[in-house]
Parts: sequence; C-alpha cells; structure tokens
Amino acid sequence: MKNLLVIEDDVMFREAIRREFEDRNYAVTASATLKELRALHSIQPNFAIVDLKLKGESGLDAVAHIKKEYPDCQTIVLTGYGSIATAVQAVKLGASNYISKPASIDDIEKALTGVYTPAEPVNPHNLYRHEREYIEKVIQDFDGNISMAAKALGIHRQSLQRKLRKFIS
Repeated sequence: MKNLLVIEDDVMFREAIRREFEDRNYAVTASATLKELRALHSIQPNFAIVDLKLKGESGLDAVAHIKKEYPDCQTIVLTGYGSIATAVQAVKLGASNYISKPASIDDIEKALTGVYTPAEPVNPHNLYRHEREYIEKVIQDFDGNISMAAKALGIHRQSLQRKLRKFIS
C-alpha cells in the first residue's frame, strides 16, 4: 500500500484530500501543523502533500523536516499563494513538485508520482491579482485588523483602505 502524509491546516480541505486518496488505496496520515508532524514517529510515507502556508508556520519547514526524516518520500507543495521564489526554495529543500491551488485530485496524484506537467495558464497571474491576494492574506492573518495589517505591509492605514476600495470597484 502507498503511504501518504498530508500537512494541511484547513480541516475541510485536509479531510477531503484524505477521503479522496483513501478511495485510491492510499494509507493517509494527516497533520495540521509542523509540531504535529514532528510528533509522528511510526509512519513511513512514500508521498507527502504539504501546504505552503500553515497557521503560524511555513510549509517549507515541513518540507525540510520530511526530507531529513524520510529521504525517499516524494513531496509536493500545494499552495494558493505561489511564487517563483517559494517554488525554487521548496525544490531546494527537497520538494519534487509545486502546485498552485485549485488543483484536481488527479493532478495532485500525478505530481506525487512524477507524471504531472502543468498546463499553461489561460490567464496568467498579474501584479494586480497578486497584490490583492497578498493583501487579503495579510488582513486575514491579523483577523481583519486593518491597522495591524497596514503596519505589517509597511504602508499607512489610509493607503491600505484606498487599495481595498479600489479592489471592490
């Protein structure tokens, strides 16, 4: 049987991945955090799916841990906040592939087994979309607190509010 390790902090998404891969005859072990991953001792995964952004942690740290503990494990990074820099870093740390969300279970499985080749995007991401997604993520990280998010972004609160109004219109 194929052993799969899933590190994903979104409970619903993690459970959906678990069910789908169990239906495909994988034995699945799931973890929400790097701390939980480090506590697992009796697993021998062949494959791992790691979310890039875990709550308060980096999935890249999980990739490095997996590579150290399970050197033969094929690891992919799955993210909604992809960038070339993090893709390069993930591969350097031991990931065999890097996939942007949303991705189908078939594409994820192909990436795990090494037969995935991403299609060219119909609408490549543009700077405006990246800026909006990043700002939304930072605001989410600060539980909607605009002042704290602006400070983390290194801009004035009013500037952030103007950007948010621009995104809405």
